[in-house]
Amino acid sequence: MARIFPRLILLPAAVLGLVAGGALAAAPGLRAIVSAVAHNPERLASLPGSPNIHFEAGGEAFARRVAVLLPGAMAKVEAAQGKPFRYPVSLGVFVTPAAYAAANGLGTPGVAGVTFGERITLSPILFTSHPERLEAVLTHELSHAHLGQWLPLAVELRLPNWFREGLAVLASDGGGAEGISEDDLRAALAKGDRIALPAQGSLLNLTAVRFENPASEPANNAARAHLAYRQAGAFVGYLRRSDPAAFAAMLGEIYAERPFAASLADAYGQSIEALWRDFAKTI
Repeated sequence: MARIFPRLILLPAAVLGLVAGGALAAAPGLRAIVSAVAHNPERLASLPGSPNIHFEAGGEAFARRVAVLLPGAMAKVEAAQGKPFRYPVSLGVFVTPAAYAAANGLGTPGVAGVTFGERITLSPILFTSHPERLEAVLTHELSHAHLGQWLPLAVELRLPNWFREGLAVLASDGGGAEGISEDDLRAALAKGDRIALPAQGSLLNLTAVRFENPASEPANNAARAHLAYRQAGAFVGYLRRSDPAAFAAMLGEIYAERPFAASLADAYGQSIEALWRDFAKTI
């Protein structure tokens, strides 16, 4: 699961210029973004009665499953994040891995769901080999779309990835961290194997939740990524559980476009590291 910030969506002329200049050949990520613009799922058929849910040919039954789950998933996100959605979220439901990869902004079918801008694309595996993950993945991606509706891009980019993803894991009851148990979480923390906690986001890392020790982070390891999400979700969950009023105040300041570190410090009166130490004691 991932969150993509496709600023090039707003610049079609610039994109065409890059294509003509051959820049895409050297930029796989850029190629994936351009492909997602060209394969916008909003051009697909929409589900009768749910015009914001679009589906690849043959996927109407899949889209109907999403329509059934969507109200409850939205309610979970609104409860966790303290605001209603501003408007309906656009969702694309896919039947074939190739079509999904072309539309999701990553260019790969190897993730279960992607939020591209404010639109969500859902992998075929959620309706075939892993239907048990559908509700959690849908809710996780709705969390990202919700933030995108309320925050300007520059503000959202300043949020640290661990908070964005941790909030999505919290709202979805573990979506993105499947397969990582409480025992796994305790074992990692007992070894000192914990995520890094930057106070703000970086343009050099738009999506990944990294560990403090990069040497312990094997490339392309899904279980490792799930562990990072589990730690982030558990920490954000602790922030809400330990002081619900402070959590709500922090979210209010974030929505008011204040820097994340200042919002957290104002609400809790402690630093991120001090709060993590208190969290670790509970684990």
